[in-house]
Amino acid sequence: MAVRQRVRKALSSKEEFKKFIQTKEQGTYFNEDLLPSPPSHRSWTALHFFAYYLTQTFSPSSYNLGASLISIGLAWWHGIIAAVIGSAILSVVVVLNSRGATRYHVGFPVYVRAAAGVAGSKLFIVVRASVAIIYFATQSYYGGRITACLMRAIFGRHWDSIPNKLPESAGITSANLLAFFLFWIVQLPFVFVHPTVIRHLFVVKSVVSTAAFLGVFGWAIHANGGSLGHFSFGSKAKPTLEGKALVWPMIQAINSVMAALCPILINQPDIARYATRTAQATWSQATGILISKVLIMFISCATTSACVNIFGKAYWNIWDLYEAILTTYWGPAARAGIIFASLGMILAVIATNIGSNSLPVGADVSGLWPRYINIVRGQVFCAIMAPLCVPWKIIASATTFLTFLGSYTVFLMPICGAMVVDYWLIRRGNFHVPSLYTMDAGAPYTYWHSWNLRAVAAWVAGVAFTVHGVSGALHPKSVNQNSKNMYKLGFLLSFTMGSLVYYVLCRIWPPPVYPQAIPGGEVASDLMRFEYMAASEGFFPGENYDSIKGVLQADTDVDGIALPAGVINEKHLSKDYDLEK
Repeated sequence: MAVRQRVRKALSSKEEFKKFIQTKEQGTYFNEDLLPSPPSHRSWTALHFFAYYLTQTFSPSSYNLGASLISIGLAWWHGIIAAVIGSAILSVVVVLNSRGATRYHVGFPVYVRAAAGVAGSKLFIVVRASVAIIYFATQSYYGGRITACLMRAIFGRHWDSIPNKLPESAGITSANLLAFFLFWIVQLPFVFVHPTVIRHLFVVKSVVSTAAFLGVFGWAIHANGGSLGHFSFGSKAKPTLEGKALVWPMIQAINSVMAALCPILINQPDIARYATRTAQATWSQATGILISKVLIMFISCATTSACVNIFGKAYWNIWDLYEAILTTYWGPAARAGIIFASLGMILAVIATNIGSNSLPVGADVSGLWPRYINIVRGQVFCAIMAPLCVPWKIIASATTFLTFLGSYTVFLMPICGAMVVDYWLIRRGNFHVPSLYTMDAGAPYTYWHSWNLRAVAAWVAGVAFTVHGVSGALHPKSVNQNSKNMYKLGFLLSFTMGSLVYYVLCRIWPPPVYPQAIPGGEVASDLMRFEYMAASEGFFPGENYDSIKGVLQADTDVDGIALPAGVINEKHLSKDYDLEK
């Protein structure tokens, strides 16, 4: 019991935290947010994880995706099938990439160090942060468009009469620019909230936004005479595909469903680290993905189909639909309904932005400059960058850039693949936590100048294998059909290629799993049992946060027996000391 108490004390004592933070290497490899989350921060339950995925899926961007699948010739039930298949694959990846964080309680910037190296991890951190900042900006613009609907519903002709002082080349009107900054101001306070507290936002949003979606859905069915419109977009719509012609559009739909949640997959450690128990972060997320994806796909397709019969036009963007409702049914009832729906969507955009964009940027910037930036400061930095990205200009005049940006799965999934293989197959779930915070010789994550070239090669291979298809999305005649088809499989191909290359390279040149400080320089066979180190949350007996440099401390109180520094007593690494019990 002495080891269990010692480890619990090291993870929960404020004095231990303070002592650790005051060591001379603070600001180089860690700050308080980069340390393993103490028990007091592990407050996310199954409800929070379920609501988190419901939050990310029940959003305007996911709604627009479901509605737009019909435009490539798919029937409504094709979209449902794509959602089920894509969600099933996503659920597996979510479980694989979240378990390690629930056992060792570290976020992505530290978690990825095991696979990439302490210094090499910064490459992947920059890739993830760059994409997330731009997406935070564009999502904020979408929130501004919905805010404009809200303002029009509240103020009526007073909002419509706002003169436009901006030239057409600006890509935005004066009214929409005002709406953007109104949304930005409303969203700003949420970035000051730490992830341990923001979990409540996801629960509230999952109720309010779901009610908003269902409210517009119910109105559309009622206005269409109680019919879904047979999910047909009229005689001018593209005919439903059949036979061989259906294969690649279905593959594209499945890939689109998975790609929509790609950032969340690689972000898993950033939220899974706060789980109260491992099981609560796995099955609840898998259930949330499946239910929310299928439901939003049905609601979006059904609402769009019914509204085609009402307005004679398909509205793929949800804010365009709200504008059409206001214009056609102007009156107290329509205005009240759009106010309610807009508020729900505004909350949806805020929660999505915080969960999938702001939080990752906060963690990443903290990983790059831990001396000056913690998670909250990083989130504020992300929010400040949003207007500077001029998202309305990007959307108005750089559609090709947005198409390229939509290929972010090609750049992120090889990283995810390397992380999954490294944890499950190479290390068999064993992390030595102090070694994640040092580049001293002998630590297992120093590799070559703290770069794991195996992970870099796996990332390059995963990107190169599918990135050529981006050209086909930008200029259809620039590549052949096979290249375009590979790009339609971008999620699976980039993930699989990154995983495979990393696994093969690690088998040819096995990376170290434990520090060289272990007597004899070799790892006992028992230490390679799956998640052997998870029982002590990554610490050897006698270690605490002062062991950050990989120097094993002397333990003078392990069952009353004094142990020399660096000695491993396997008795005290058994599953009997599982801290989750």
